Amino acid sequence: MLLVSNIYYHYQKEFVLQDVSFELKKGDYGAIIGPNGSGKTTLLNIISGTLKKQQGEIYISGKKIENYSIIELAKQISVVPQRSEPVYHFSVFDMVMFGRHPYQTRWNYYNPEDEAIVIDALRKTNLLSLKDRMTSQLSGGEFQRTLIARAIVQQAPLMLLDEPLANLDIPHQFEILDILTELNDTQQSTILMVIHDIALALQTIPKSLLLKNGRLTYFGNTENIVRQKLIFALFDLDDSFEVDEFGNIRKGNLHKRI
Repeated sequence: MLLVSNIYYHYQKEFVLQDVSFELKKGDYGAIIGPNGSGKTTLLNIISGTLKKQQGEIYISGKKIENYSIIELAKQISVVPQRSEPVYHFSVFDMVMFGRHPYQTRWNYYNPEDEAIVIDALRKTNLLSLKDRMTSQLSGGEFQRTLIARAIVQQAPLMLLDEPLANLDIPHQFEILDILTELNDTQQSTILMVIHDIALALQTIPKSLLLKNGRLTYFGNTENIVRQKLIFALFDLDDSFEVDEFGNIRKGNLHKRI
């Protein structure tokens, strides 16, 4: 589904990504985990085509990313960007319908099939009762679900999400994860998302990529992050820290989830 091979990217003389390679098969569900500034968002932007790679290759469904047109690529990859404030003056229905743009012509805004697909996505994301509400009137969790519904209606086999749980309270975090897990289970969607909470990743996301200083330090089963104590090197934790089997870290009398 996705092959990333020897990707390099730098700003001026500073490398942000160095020799990053991994492969996701159809139906894989993976997390990108790493400290701030490790290149997580840059990697997602390169995979989506938003940012042009400087060295290496990206293959989507066996085809080089640069050989896709913009419309063709939108049918292969859907993107949920980092959370922004819901200030757009559109209804929830219209915002989600934007995801059908790759399938529409200049002369045909949307047809009954598009409408049925949008209604189904609104139902899956528990937004059907809010379809006529303006996005500027939504809560953070509701707006995040709207962005995911927009990505769902693209019907792309690969979904990329950049910190979809950021600034959401715990119930809304699990609500988003439930939606993504259901999408992965029922439609075999390949999902790759940036996440900071290792405890949540352990509970819900089978595979993980660890990035540090722009380098891929691990790619494999998420459970091994704790089992092999990879958290210590990833976040430069010294011997005063302990990590339990659930991904919680402890230092002295202080306890924090990461």
